[in-house]
Amino acid sequence: MALALSTAAEAAGTELTWIPGSTVKVEQLIGDCDYTALAKTGQCTPTASRTIERARVVGTDIGSSFESDGRLIFLFGDTTGPTENYFASDTMASTTSNDPAGGLVLDFFTNSDGSPYFVKIPGVPMGAAEVPHAGIRLDDVTYIICNTGTDRNLPDPNANSYAVLTRFDEATRRFTLLRTLSSRPDGRFITTSPYRFGSDVVIFGLSAYRASHVYLSIVPASSFASGEGTRYFSGLSNGQPTWSTLESDATPVVLDTNTSPSIGNVSVNFSQELGLWLMTYDGGQSRATGGAYFASAPQPWGPWSVPQLIFNPVRDGALGQYIHEPGIVPNPPGDGLTGPTIGANDPYTTPGAFYAPYMIERFTRVVGNRLSIYYTGSTWNPYTIVIMRSDLTIAPTSSRHRAVRH
Repeated sequence: MALALSTAAEAAGTELTWIPGSTVKVEQLIGDCDYTALAKTGQCTPTASRTIERARVVGTDIGSSFESDGRLIFLFGDTTGPTENYFASDTMASTTSNDPAGGLVLDFFTNSDGSPYFVKIPGVPMGAAEVPHAGIRLDDVTYIICNTGTDRNLPDPNANSYAVLTRFDEATRRFTLLRTLSSRPDGRFITTSPYRFGSDVVIFGLSAYRASHVYLSIVPASSFASGEGTRYFSGLSNGQPTWSTLESDATPVVLDTNTSPSIGNVSVNFSQELGLWLMTYDGGQSRATGGAYFASAPQPWGPWSVPQLIFNPVRDGALGQYIHEPGIVPNPPGDGLTGPTIGANDPYTTPGAFYAPYMIERFTRVVGNRLSIYYTGSTWNPYTIVIMRSDLTIAPTSSRHRAVRH
């Protein structure tokens, strides 16, 4: 299926264009002190959540979130503690924060002794790089999707990865395994972003980690737990979606614009004010192309706009500020961003990186002709999560073409 250019399907009539220079770090989410301020001044500027003091969480990544009964639930990946070895266990937190400028305060799920509550699913390995990455609340039931099956002894550690759907009972802190959602080598939904769409749930998915385009499936909300009735997007015909019951027939709704597929994490939500679906993902194989990308569409199946690089650590001045750059010499002191890191990674020589741009839907703002999206981003070194904001202008569709499939 070739990528072609056309103006025939500009159904929404709205064009979103990233404003150069608008992408900024809003705040650091994990840790007790802002690492940028600490590196520059030697003084602690407290984070809003003070996660070490309040939950014994020093570092973590991912930061996917979903709405649940008035609260926002965050899912985190491999987590480190002040002194304890958490063995790459995964954590969860919630917040009632609604003001993106007011500081997001996380309340971690904790045990009676104040230690973090870890995601444990009977029969499902949840070690290093096996993480809860997406959730959705349907009819008073909380569902969480995890990817698992990582094997560090293989040339491709993710060759046998698979995704599982679980039900989470917050009152009893119990996970129940429901079904395998997708599995390698051919699975297209190892990493996912689910969203309620009328009486259905649409699931945007990725296959091989950091080597995927974006795929789409749809399942009735009433049978989400069992998966009965799942259909996979298999292309557009005269502008209308076609579907298959076979996952192997799934074709991308969004193609990575880089030389080779490179997407590792994807986030999708819907803007009621604009009537548009919004997508962020990480991709790129080089310092010039790596970072966070953004696309939009009038329907889940598209046509999706040509992805725009809304954040690049080099272009947007993040390296050496809040993402570690070992090339700043002498090191030490370098840029002063000396961890924390996870595992045996050296805080001086380990390069930072940006990944997992998960949108925080309740923070999305439309003011006049400007859209502001807020999203989490993992920085690897320091091993923490920051909240980012990017702004886009809202305008009637111009002659600039969108990408559609024929």
